[in-house]
Amino acid sequence: MYEDTTHQDIIHLEKDILHIEDALLEFLSLKYEDGIKKSLQQLESNLRYLSILANGAPINKKEDRKIMDFLRIHYDYLQKLSVPA
Repeated sequence: MYEDTTHQDIIHLEKDILHIEDALLEFLSLKYEDGIKKSLQQLESNLRYLSILANGAPINKKEDRKIMDFLRIHYDYLQKLSVPA
């Protein structure tokens, strides 16, 4: 039961992160600063939560590697978006 809920939370967070990144790109193109700031904060928060959740989750090594790769890619993306041009 706990494993299923944790797995669903991980999937939900990954989808939410992708959605936030899409919204962030739209805000960047519109130069909507409040939306950009809020999205960056939400993205960072969700990535942290996913990391914490994944580190404590009873998952197999293959899935763990997939989640860690996802986190690495999206933390890199966050870092690039956070650097002022």
